[in-house]
Amino acid sequence: MKRLSLTSNACLIALLAVAVTACDFFDPDTVTDPNSPSTSEVLSGASQSELQNLVTGLESRHRNATTGVTELYGSFGREVYATFASDPRFITNWLGQNDVTPDAEFFGDGDAFNTPYAAIKQGNFIIEAVNNTDAVDDQERNGYVGFAKTIQAYQYLIALNGQWRGPDRSPPGSIRIDVEDPLNPGPFLSYDDALAEIRSILDDANRQLGTAGSEFAFTLSSGFAGFDTPSTMQELNRAIAARAAIYAEDWEGALSALDASFLSLEPGEASMNEGAYHVFGAPPDQFNPLFYPRNANTNQILMVHPSMIEDALPGDLRVDRKFFRRDEPITNGDLPGVELFYQDDRFESNESPFPFIRNEELILIYAEAQTQTERFGDAVDAIDVIRETWELDPYSGSVSKEALIDEILFQRRYSLWAEGGHRWVDARRYGRLDEIPTALDGGQVFEKLARPLSER
Repeated sequence: MKRLSLTSNACLIALLAVAVTACDFFDPDTVTDPNSPSTSEVLSGASQSELQNLVTGLESRHRNATTGVTELYGSFGREVYATFASDPRFITNWLGQNDVTPDAEFFGDGDAFNTPYAAIKQGNFIIEAVNNTDAVDDQERNGYVGFAKTIQAYQYLIALNGQWRGPDRSPPGSIRIDVEDPLNPGPFLSYDDALAEIRSILDDANRQLGTAGSEFAFTLSSGFAGFDTPSTMQELNRAIAARAAIYAEDWEGALSALDASFLSLEPGEASMNEGAYHVFGAPPDQFNPLFYPRNANTNQILMVHPSMIEDALPGDLRVDRKFFRRDEPITNGDLPGVELFYQDDRFESNESPFPFIRNEELILIYAEAQTQTERFGDAVDAIDVIRETWELDPYSGSVSKEALIDEILFQRRYSLWAEGGHRWVDARRYGRLDEIPTALDGGQVFEKLARPLSER
């Protein structure tokens, strides 16, 4: 979709369209603030075109957390170094140098907490609007709501990934789920309770998609190619549900979700990259914010953590596909003596799409769940699909739960590099934060992200 940025605040655009068409040229209504029109018009009696604007706006908001989360969680997990000279906190705070902890008010942290809630709010606009209009029938309404809730659940997981349950599994709270009334939000839920609510939202969305007919009453961007009908959106919903299930350590639930997802155990790069994507484009859309030209002469660039190169297996094709060695290194004053040679090389141009869930992740979820349920043969078969694709020899290590989990986490580290901070989340899930290397930066690895002061 090449016009996504034209409706990056689609609710506002829908409202402006209503304001223009409702205007009487000779006796205009009083406009008190043209820059902040009321939402009442679109939330009651919306037309299908206005609903389409809201859906397009949700797609736009859905992609907005991509950059910040990849940079922030990726720094926590030492997948990347955010060598942004514009503010030293991208290094000092995110890496925990000199016993500094994340600053809840640092603008760079917002994409991991505030930005997901903007998408969730947009989803609530859609749900309220379709429930208060006669422009759609019940099947079409279920399609809108099922799509909105699927994206909302994905966004809740982004915010929840910044939190954790703690050693006793009962911290004061993690995130809010009930935010329908922003002036009177619901309570903070514990990590486990919030995760259970997210899984329930996904299940509810899946049921509604199942009663949404054969076609949506709205259109989606090319990023949802293959998932643009209610039945195929159910497959995407179940893929997200599988991710949530392994966070909950519900291994059978993960396998059940995968059975209804788009999981394929076929090897090959095309199979690995099957999935749903955020799309970008030239103005008036926005460029892919994670794209950097090779050898870019800049002091504002996301760089590959050296351990990703040092720990790679010989011949791993992912290294060639994802990492480019620069002619001249990048240095940063807060990383004294460190020369960074490798930059992200995944994107052909600044209009390339960015994945938000791919089949490669589903294969690794499958392998993890099979390992945890001691179906080791199936786990090894799945691992070898990954290894074969990236020109590695078949797995030859010990066939035990501990050894296979080691292997799966290693493969996840390279397969899912810089796709939202998986390594940090994985290390935390398995109590391995102490394995994340900090020697180069002299920092520390945080267990969770500080919430903004207004959310404490």
